Amino acid sequence: MIHAVSQWHKRYRSFVLPDIHGLPRLRLMLGFPAILLLLGVVLVGLGVNGSSSGVFYSSVRSGHDAALIAGSPEPIRSDEWNVQTVWAIAQVQQGLPVTNETFPGGGMDTTLPQDLPRRDWTVAFRPHLLGFLFLDVGRSIAWKWWLPGLALIAAAFCFVVTVLPKRPLVAVLLAVGFYFSSFFQWWFLATTMWPVVWAFAAMTAIVWAMRSPSGRSRWAFAVVVGYLTVVMAMGIYVPFIVPAVLVVVFFALSQVVEGRVLSMPWRSLFRRGVPIVVLGAGASVVTLVWLASKALTVKAFLGTAYPGQRSTPAGEGGALSVASVVSSSFTQALQGAESFLGTNSSEASTFFVAGALLLPVGAWVVLRQRRVRGTQPWAIVGMAAVMAVFAAFIFIPGWDAVARLFLLDKSTGNRLKIGIGLASFVVVPYLVWYFDEHPVRAPRWLAGSIAGLFLASQCAIAFAVSRIAPVTLGHAPLWWLIALACAVVLYLFGRNAVIPAAALFCVVAIMSSGGVNPLYRGVFDLRDTAMSRQVVRTDASAPGTWVGVGSGVPTAVLVESGVEAFNGFQGAPSRSMWKMIDPKGAFEYEWNRLAGVSWTGGVGEPQVSNPAADQIVSTFDACSVFAQKHVKYVFSDFTGLSTTCLSQIRSFALPHSTVRLYRVGPST
Repeated sequence: MIHAVSQWHKRYRSFVLPDIHGLPRLRLMLGFPAILLLLGVVLVGLGVNGSSSGVFYSSVRSGHDAALIAGSPEPIRSDEWNVQTVWAIAQVQQGLPVTNETFPGGGMDTTLPQDLPRRDWTVAFRPHLLGFLFLDVGRSIAWKWWLPGLALIAAAFCFVVTVLPKRPLVAVLLAVGFYFSSFFQWWFLATTMWPVVWAFAAMTAIVWAMRSPSGRSRWAFAVVVGYLTVVMAMGIYVPFIVPAVLVVVFFALSQVVEGRVLSMPWRSLFRRGVPIVVLGAGASVVTLVWLASKALTVKAFLGTAYPGQRSTPAGEGGALSVASVVSSSFTQALQGAESFLGTNSSEASTFFVAGALLLPVGAWVVLRQRRVRGTQPWAIVGMAAVMAVFAAFIFIPGWDAVARLFLLDKSTGNRLKIGIGLASFVVVPYLVWYFDEHPVRAPRWLAGSIAGLFLASQCAIAFAVSRIAPVTLGHAPLWWLIALACAVVLYLFGRNAVIPAAALFCVVAIMSSGGVNPLYRGVFDLRDTAMSRQVVRTDASAPGTWVGVGSGVPTAVLVESGVEAFNGFQGAPSRSMWKMIDPKGAFEYEWNRLAGVSWTGGVGEPQVSNPAADQIVSTFDACSVFAQKHVKYVFSDFTGLSTTCLSQIRSFALPHSTVRLYRVGPST
């Protein structure tokens, strides 16, 4: 038995043995990503995903949703289930066109900003959409769901194992734990994941470029980074892209400084950076060509009232912003209280910023290295610097001109958390590396103080919430246990007890956020309902333009059915469509925005309003000039809708409402 254990240990040490440059072997780098690939194949094959499309189930059917495997759909994730998934099904229904023909007056560009499946060359750089080209809708949604998430885990693993090649298990635990951060689970979209995937790939490529003499490896990594640069850029969600890019810039600067301190010549530094620069430039050209081809859409989008060319001033944060960043112990409360530490659960979500909280240990390392005249932990210094920049933008007013140079004004305080979380994560493996390379660990008093201060912060948040919104704590009864576990994680990392710290980090993340999104088989496809089949039949026999009035169900049914309708979540507004609704432009400010378009009952010509910045509600009267001229069919569950000028074709009894299909008739 002892001999067998000894042999296994010897084989393991041989497997994780780094090369002469301190870098992991290829078999180690690709081993865990290969496992993730197999997991992805199984999940996609089964059609299992985390989509909340099942939100619609209780509105149109009774009983239990058999496709729901575990958890429950999250209504707050409407960007996913009520926008992207609905539009994706509409695209399939219409044959994956580049211009979706739902909106009258020219349709909608599917590439900006909705990022919908289509058949054109840009899909080569939207890998999460490729499944729609050859899979059914359910498996395509699973492909779209899992690819960015598994890519995030793989990229985080590759980065950590590059820094810690002898600790692959730690790399797995940290990568999986990072994926289960509440921020990612509540903002679970491709536009959230790809900037972070790109950042990890870029930082991994930089480390390899600095350490490896192999030109082949540098070019291989540069190709990956170049491809992911286009993938990230085509997501166009600047509020997440800017923080990720800034983290990489500061990381790159830290590596250059470290190279110079180690007497690496400028010529050598330049030569090692050439592949990344060349492929990055090529990626920029591809992106610019794409943007040029979409110039009209980009101009229309930037000209909207919301978000338009939004610019956030520096210094808008306060005590609530601090609490929002460090409130990881209260993640479970986000499922029950949308206003907890933010305007909604997504805005309030955060990371367990272990690396940021351990920066005092990093400062201790810096002082120790100065005392022994050793090399400074420049990566930790760089991450501390970029987090200081983020914090300054959130809390310090009056330096907007400089902040604009960093493009920080294109993000917001809550969205900058993606940069804080990323930079914080980078700190952890570098602290572990330092303790592994030096026979020291942080003093007990320092590690204990950090753990104690974190616990105190969580107790302070709990006390404040108990006074302001006591019901909130009822949704997170185990906050104290999670806070205690996180404090232990901080202490263990500070004392270099790495494996138990990483394991507990992963367990806490899964326990906190693992149940945010459901496990769902396939997708709840409204085309399979009698309502949608009737809409399709009616339109096929006598094509016309539709209006859905009332709740979100009529809108979703019309969009997924692929008919022409004045409903849906619009990207760059179609001025041709809105000229039909608002010919005098009296409501341009209200409709010229990235927002969902819905209708409610009213009298006379459409009156347009904004219940929220991303919502457009218009009134509908079938006898109005607009309806008489431009609308043929009405699909409504609005109980107070006037039936003058309407003739009913059919009705559908739903569990909580009745939906009626009308034809618009002449006004009397």
